[in-house]
Amino acid sequence: MRRFSMRRETDVSGVSGTGIVLEGVLFSTGVVVVHWLTPPPRGSIAVFDSLDQFLAIHMFPHPENHTALVFEDGEELEAGDVAREFGIPIPGT
Repeated sequence: MRRFSMRRETDVSGVSGTGIVLEGVLFSTGVVVVHWLTPPPRGSIAVFDSLDQFLAIHMFPHPENHTALVFEDGEELEAGDVAREFGIPIPGT
């Protein structure tokens, strides 16, 4: 199990904001659960079947947001790094 947060430098959609926008967990089964920090005060929870599914929706389609996953051990991965580390193809590349 790995805990992470997602940081965005830009928010083109204007929905989730910038900075740390969610907290997540990648379980040993491959399932990903995320807690969006907006809208305050509670945000929302989402469950994804895999890291691939989560990234395909919330990271890869928006390269202009300059998004990074920051893991609890300090490892920080941007889209290309995530794709290489986890063997996930980036759509359209």
